[in-house]
Amino acid sequence: MSGMKFRLQCASCNTVFFAPDRKARYCPKCFKKRSLKPSPEPRRSAPSSAAPAARVARNPSRATGVEAKARKELEKKVPKADELTPELRERLEQIYQEQYASSETPWRDMVQQISDKLWLKRKIVGAVIHKIQQPEVEISPELNARVIEAYQGYVNRGERPAGGRRINISQMLGIPYHQVKKIVYQWSQVQYGQSPTPELSREQKFAVEKLYWDELKKRRYRLNEIPAKIAEQLGYTTPYQVSRWLDMLHDDDRKFERVDDLSPEIEKRIYEAYLQYLEVTNPPEQGLHATIAQEIGEITSRQVHKALQRFRKQKRAEYPLQ
Repeated sequence: MSGMKFRLQCASCNTVFFAPDRKARYCPKCFKKRSLKPSPEPRRSAPSSAAPAARVARNPSRATGVEAKARKELEKKVPKADELTPELRERLEQIYQEQYASSETPWRDMVQQISDKLWLKRKIVGAVIHKIQQPEVEISPELNARVIEAYQGYVNRGERPAGGRRINISQMLGIPYHQVKKIVYQWSQVQYGQSPTPELSREQKFAVEKLYWDELKKRRYRLNEIPAKIAEQLGYTTPYQVSRWLDMLHDDDRKFERVDDLSPEIEKRIYEAYLQYLEVTNPPEQGLHATIAQEIGEITSRQVHKALQRFRKQKRAEYPLQ
């Protein structure tokens, strides 16, 4: 029983904390403050007592830095709770309604503050607040099907609307985001579960990529028919897995906004190296982007990735059988 810890509530700040002594009255933070509280002593002269205030005035961020450091030290000793008990949920909802529901506190700050007050992980706090702000609605089979249809359409078209696919589906159908996310996740898991190979290897993904480019050249099928044809030809994957992997090969351009562009000459060399890559039997030992970056020199793998994103999307847009 030496490792047992009790869930307690601080008598000073009401924060929930964990301690091996069930009679502990104060959380580590308040205990530290009380233990460091100076004992009564004669009043000092004004200049001496004003010095700390002057230091804070000169460096107002110092207190914040100290608090952040203390919080990190505390989290090392007593990690934040990752289980939402009924009592914690009730307390969380109360804090939100009383202190934040009518305020304009930024989302990130609000979640962090509530997380620190309850000593509960931010991910859990954020999930609960999402459900408070967007109460769940009843999902009929028809509505469930519309969510999946909309998501599939985005994947098949390689479309990535501003804000994200799930947020746009949420707004379009009037369903809370967390419910849309859950529907898509559960449906995706079912699709992967139906595959003979739920988790494709690098070599298998490489084979998918090679066949995709081969079909772009042959132009035998409509674009949205290609995943099923590739899955049928390979035999170890499903059309959905092929669609998702091709979707990842045509990633979100916003991920590369801070990546420097390359000259047309360097991009041409990258495209040529990529087409040669598609002709070999197996993928390189290192990642594709790192391999090309090393081959060309003085460029980064992120720059290679950005250039290939542009190239893939250009070829997809030029495909006549949309």
